[in-house]
Amino acid sequence: MAETKKSQKLSLKPGVQTTPVPEEAAAAWVESRNGTDAPSTVAQEETSNGIRKRITFEVTEAQHQEIKIRATKKGMTIKEYMIALIEKELED
Repeated sequence: MAETKKSQKLSLKPGVQTTPVPEEAAAAWVESRNGTDAPSTVAQEETSNGIRKRITFEVTEAQHQEIKIRATKKGMTIKEYMIALIEKELED
């Protein structure tokens, strides 16, 4: 008996319909991803050379939970909270 292969199609969840995005909006999104527009959720200061770097590190589950609780109590995201801590430490 010959085996037939199922076609593999990527699709959205059932019932989800896509909305076409105007080309201008798509271009604006790409430009914002390139760093020309800063996200509005975090106040960003210009650095002397304008280059931003990413820091990634692991924490324990307990540390993550405590950081998340403290950030939430201050009405901040974890990212905003960690940046505030770093800026405070670097002021000294």
